[in-house]
Amino acid sequence: MIKEGDFVMGMTSEGVMHGVVEHIMVESGTLGTPGSEYALESMPPENPAMSVRIYEEEDGKWKPTAYSIGMMYKDAKIADINNHSMEQENSEEMDSEVAMAMYDSSIGKSQEMEDEMEKAKKPNYGEMIQPRRGGSTPSNPRLYARVVQAAKDKFDVYPSAVANSWVVQEYKRRGGTYKSEKELGSDNFWNGFLK
Repeated sequence: MIKEGDFVMGMTSEGVMHGVVEHIMVESGTLGTPGSEYALESMPPENPAMSVRIYEEEDGKWKPTAYSIGMMYKDAKIADINNHSMEQENSEEMDSEVAMAMYDSSIGKSQEMEDEMEKAKKPNYGEMIQPRRGGSTPSNPRLYARVVQAAKDKFDVYPSAVANSWVVQEYKRRGGTYKSEKELGSDNFWNGFLK
């Protein structure tokens, strides 16, 4: 009988995973985002959905990761965290038909995941984000260009809020100043008061 806090091994949408049961759904419903490929329908008491903290083996010891995954009760078995063997007290060996069905359902998942990872690569924000119109203009364009190039080298994503803030601070730290567009033209607002 699996309970919260048990170390288990079981089949998930990501393959065979090891981890500690954090939550077992005792009510019917969906674990995860409804309609997504990772959603699990809990069917208590026969086959409730469980949230399992993923553990990875490191230097011969199991260590928790920052990730949890959904696992169905019937797809999980209690495992011994010390010797990696399955506990056989209350459960039978997974028969070959079930194991084959689980294997068949996992075929093709890795290619789908690779395709999704390819789509999720960093977009070119420089082409998407247009410069702001109006406001201030650097009084030393060469210094400003050097600072912008340094920001592109320093940050993975440029332009971004953090990178742009750094550019302004670094430009000012290096002695750069800004001129407003009003100062650039002959119709300066303050000219009327200074005459």
